[in-house]
Amino acid sequence: MNFKKLLILGLAALMSVSTLVACNDAEGSDTTSETKAETQSSNTNSNTTTTRFNYMANHVAAYVSFDSALYTDMKLTVPNSLKIKDEDVQSYIDYIRFEYRTAVNGETKLTDIEVRNGDDAFIYYKGFLDGKAFDGGSNWDEASPYQLGIGSQTFIPGFEEGLLGVIPNTTSKDNPYKLTVTFPEEYQNEELAGKEVVFHVVITHIVQYDVPIYDLSFITDTLKYKFEKSFYASDEARFEEFEAVVREELVASNAESLLNAKSDALWTYLIEKATFTWLPETEVNYYYTNYVEELKSIYNYYSASSINGEEFKAAYPTVDKFAIAYLGLKSDANWLDDMKRRAEDIVKKDMVGHAIGEIEGLETVSEKEFNDQVKYWADQYKDYGMSEADVIASMGKDVLNEMAFSEKIENWLMDRVTYTYADGSALN
Repeated sequence: MNFKKLLILGLAALMSVSTLVACNDAEGSDTTSETKAETQSSNTNSNTTTTRFNYMANHVAAYVSFDSALYTDMKLTVPNSLKIKDEDVQSYIDYIRFEYRTAVNGETKLTDIEVRNGDDAFIYYKGFLDGKAFDGGSNWDEASPYQLGIGSQTFIPGFEEGLLGVIPNTTSKDNPYKLTVTFPEEYQNEELAGKEVVFHVVITHIVQYDVPIYDLSFITDTLKYKFEKSFYASDEARFEEFEAVVREELVASNAESLLNAKSDALWTYLIEKATFTWLPETEVNYYYTNYVEELKSIYNYYSASSINGEEFKAAYPTVDKFAIAYLGLKSDANWLDDMKRRAEDIVKKDMVGHAIGEIEGLETVSEKEFNDQVKYWADQYKDYGMSEADVIASMGKDVLNEMAFSEKIENWLMDRVTYTYADGSALN
C-alpha cells in the first residue's frame, strides 16, 4: 500500500469520536440484555429491527458525574495541521500547476535524464524504520512499478521532492537510491508518526512533462481568473489578490475537517473529565458490532476487486492485518479491543451529552429541530428517490430525535468553547 497523505479506503468514521457519532444510526445489529432496568426504543429500516437504549426516557445524569463548571468556559485546541499557512497556499498553487502539465514527448520512456518536477516516475520502493522494513511501506515485489507524478503531492512531504535530479539508470534493486523522509507528526499510523524513515527507491524510467510557470498568464489565460480591479499599482498586487482567493478556497474546503476536529476535541475533553458509573451495554455492543462488520465488509470489498484485489491481499493477507494498518495501531495491537474502546467512547459521548441536556433543560427536541433532521436526510438520499416520509419510516422517529438532540447539544456546548490551534494561535 502506498503511504499517501490521505488513506482512500473509506470508513473514515472509525477514526474519531465525532465522526463515528455522525454515522447513520439506522443500521441494525444484535443486542444483549441489560444488567440494569432501562427503557428501550425500536427502530425499523428496510433490513432489520433493532432495539436500542432510549437516552431521553432514562435518567442518564444519574450515571454520569462532573462539575457543571466543566463546560461553562472551555478552552480547547485543534491540530496545527488544520491551519492554512502561506506554504499551503503555494503548495496548492503548485498542485494546480501540476494538473495543467503537458507531455513533452508522448509516452516515451526515458532512463538517462534527471527526474524533474511534473514528470511521471515509475518506481519500486521499500521503507525502513530503524533498519527494519515496515508493513505496507513497499511495492518492491510487485510485478509492475508504481506510477508517481512528481508534484502530485500524493506521497508524504519530502518523498516526491527527494527524487528530483535522480537519473533512473543509476538505480537498481542492487543499488537503490536511498531517500530519507520524516512522517508527519499527526500521521495516522502511530508507529510511523513523526518518525524518520529511509526508503530504498528504484526508478525504472520516467515520462517527461512540462509544468506551466506560475505567472500572470497562467492565472488569467489558463485558469481564466478575472481580477477584481481594472487598475493595480503592481503585478505583485495582482498575485496577492489571487493568492488571497486561493486561501479563502482552502479555508472553505477545510471547514468540515475543522468542524470535525472541534467536535472531537470537545467530546474527548468532556469524556476525560466525566466519571461514568454505568454504560448501556446494548449501545456499546450495537456500535462495536456495526463497525467491526463494516470494516470486515470493506476488507472483503477491496480483496475482491478485479482491479487491484490481488495487490491488496498481498499487502493485507488477513482482515486483522488490514484493520491494524487502517486504524493506525501498533503491529502487535488487538484491533477488536480498540474497536470496543471506540464503541464505549461513542456511548460515553451520548451519556455525557444527555446528562448535560438534563441539567440544562435542553433534552426536549422541538418540531422544527426534528423536521430539520428529516429534511437533511431526505436531501442526502434524494438521488435514491426517498421522500421525507420514507426517511421517517426507514430511520425511525427515535433515531431522528436522537440526531436532532445530538446536533443541538453540540452546538450549545461549542458556543462555550474558545478554540485555538495547538500552537496557541487563533483559528483561520
